[in-house]
Amino acid sequence: MMRVFRRVLSRLWGEPGQATAEYTLVTLVAATMALLLLNWIKGGAVTSFFQTIFDKVVALFA
Repeated sequence: MMRVFRRVLSRLWGEPGQATAEYTLVTLVAATMALLLLNWIKGGAVTSFFQTIFDKVVALFA
């Protein structure tokens, strides 16, 4: 079992495998960030953010 695990790790951490692993990690991070951003937007955070800014600007001139 350890031999198989070491073989898999050596292939992943080899030069070509390292690039594949890096691309995979970058893709996973990008997808996670996109999902977080989508949830943030759907939660109304963006609307309330701009509404707060608008209210403060109006209060400056009122």
